[in-house]
Amino acid sequence: MSATAPHCPICSAALPEPAIEAPDRLHGTGGTHHVARCQVCGAGATFPRVTDEQLAAFYPDEYGPYSERMSAAERMASRLIRAFQGWSAMRAAPLSALRERAAGRAVDVGCGRGDLAATLIGHGWTMTGVEPSPSACAAAAARGIDARCGTLTTVALEPESYDAAVFRHSLEHTNDPLDSLRTVRAAVRPGGLVLITVPNFGSWQARRFGGCWFHLDLPRHRSHFTAAALERALRAADLEVVSVSTSSSAVGLPGSLQYRLFGRCLFPGGLRLRVASGLCALALPVAMALDAAGSGGDQLHAVARRPS
Repeated sequence: MSATAPHCPICSAALPEPAIEAPDRLHGTGGTHHVARCQVCGAGATFPRVTDEQLAAFYPDEYGPYSERMSAAERMASRLIRAFQGWSAMRAAPLSALRERAAGRAVDVGCGRGDLAATLIGHGWTMTGVEPSPSACAAAAARGIDARCGTLTTVALEPESYDAAVFRHSLEHTNDPLDSLRTVRAAVRPGGLVLITVPNFGSWQARRFGGCWFHLDLPRHRSHFTAAALERALRAADLEVVSVSTSSSAVGLPGSLQYRLFGRCLFPGGLRLRVASGLCALALPVAMALDAAGSGGDQLHAVARRPS
């Protein structure tokens, strides 16, 4: 294990030797990566540790949230799929919490090309996005988003100026999730919300598939959360936990089976990935039934509040 980060990123307990090993099954960027599981809070940390600059090499141009290289017909189909995904997301945890509030100003951390932020603009929100990819940041800016290129360690956010902050499958990409949570806590107003969706490292799917679990997504995912670890992280950042829940993703179980059978992703990006993800919805009832019998779904959601 790397001597530079021998402790849990959530509770600081000493980590055992890594128990999970896997290559980059999605984009094949090379190398073998490991995850050590904390025996105190259940969180996981990816090794070897890398800097934010080194992490950027694991995100090729065809990475799903970035890629826009499509024909006109493909772009039209992709937009329809995104519109449906945005409509669904606003009606499910944790984003459904925003429907109970008047629209205000929000920051989307890891906004990609701006799909979620554009959906929120359509609901009346004024959106700032933080995104390390220059091309994705430019695409987000073209959609009316105040897109700031960088990460929370390099981009300045105005203190106590946002009504909500969203980490939608982005907190797991950070080397220091506690620092990221503390940064957005300082940026949201008292009473403001912090909404989080991450893969559920405590799910039966994570345990059953191990290094073939679709949502492990090594080496891009640097921190891995159980419900207990996520709650602990929120409290350590001085945020009040409003709710924690799980849900079943359509792509998780089929993706894990694909990794187990073929060892890699057959549809790594572009429209083919979106169409394949849509077809995975056919397996969702099976995944939901298995998740209900296990320890919850493969996605973990949290709603937290900055104390008034």
